[in-house]
Amino acid sequence: MIRSIITLGVLAGLMAASSAQACSVPVFRYALEQWRPDSFEVIVFHRGPLSDAQKELAAKVEPKNIDASYTANAWVRAVDLDASPDAALVELWEQQETKTLPWMLVRSPAKFGKPLQVVSQEFNEENVTSLLDSPLRKKITDGILKGDSVVWVLLKSGDEAKDAAAEEIMEGELERLEGELKLPEIDEQDIEDGFLSVNPDELKLRFSMITVARDDAQEQAFVQMLLTVEPDLRDPEFANEPMALPVFGRGRALYALIGKGINAETIEDAGRFLTGACQCTVKAQNPGVDILTSVDWDRLVVPTLEKDTILPALAGLSGFGKEDDGHSHPDGHTHADGHDEVVASSEGATDETPVSASKPEAGSTTATAQAPAVSVGKLAIYVVGGLALLVVGMSVVFAPKPS
Repeated sequence: MIRSIITLGVLAGLMAASSAQACSVPVFRYALEQWRPDSFEVIVFHRGPLSDAQKELAAKVEPKNIDASYTANAWVRAVDLDASPDAALVELWEQQETKTLPWMLVRSPAKFGKPLQVVSQEFNEENVTSLLDSPLRKKITDGILKGDSVVWVLLKSGDEAKDAAAEEIMEGELERLEGELKLPEIDEQDIEDGFLSVNPDELKLRFSMITVARDDAQEQAFVQMLLTVEPDLRDPEFANEPMALPVFGRGRALYALIGKGINAETIEDAGRFLTGACQCTVKAQNPGVDILTSVDWDRLVVPTLEKDTILPALAGLSGFGKEDDGHSHPDGHTHADGHDEVVASSEGATDETPVSASKPEAGSTTATAQAPAVSVGKLAIYVVGGLALLVVGMSVVFAPKPS
């Protein structure tokens, strides 16, 4: 068993060395500048055409511009149950066990092979508003935009003794780590390649913490998002345990520490990872799940490189119910699929101050740039590292078995 684990570890190391480009920028800062949040799917079940007011409500959810710049990282699939939708969608509707229409089913990004249900509720103004934002999510994004490296969220269990113990441990450890951890020295080549848009001296290592009760009426959508960061967090065995989740970048939760798992070692492990050099710049190969926020990150934090695929432009309200115009949604569906999609076209007001970042060239509509080539020095490091891992792996695999 140990041999298999070691071998798998070596193979994983070889894959990482050969397929991912590392950089010296801390994970939390690289994520803030480069990783666009994954989108939540909002399925709106209805019968017959949506009213103008319902169309406007759906438009609040989706991208505000056809160039795929987002306010909320969510998109709408409107499903008319009278228009013979796909059997899978009909089955999904029947699973909701309600007759109320229109009805809203929100599903998380498909991080674990299939999307997880976040909330299922009536499609109305109140529920859409609480889905898109909440006081604590505003506090998290405000903290990140003002320089917090990581905002830790303590999801309380309701057991006062357990919650108090977890909070005390977290406060003590976060204070300790702020004093002990050091940010990596930034490689000049990474700055030249555009991986960091601010002066390295401006980067600060700072942790903050917020707490949220599971029954907080204003934060129900947020609580359910936290509980879908991993597929088993809603299991009964965890129902009465506090959970701690580090949130960084553009609202990305790393993973959950649960109950006795909230301790000095695990908190430090997460802290070291998030403030350490980004060993893999490919977002999909990093741990973590995005939460839904209504923040125009591309305006507040101008990306210097486009590391992730931009979603194709989507039709605006004028295209609602029309034939396919060639634009597709994140899962590949087009208007020709028979589903109505709505895109918000209005600008969302915000009072946040943009984080310092490099400006796009004059006349450019985005800050997108070509991914830089790997420097010769880094390439040599990858080759040597890969060969070293290969040698170790071969020695482990072919080592003589003990008699």
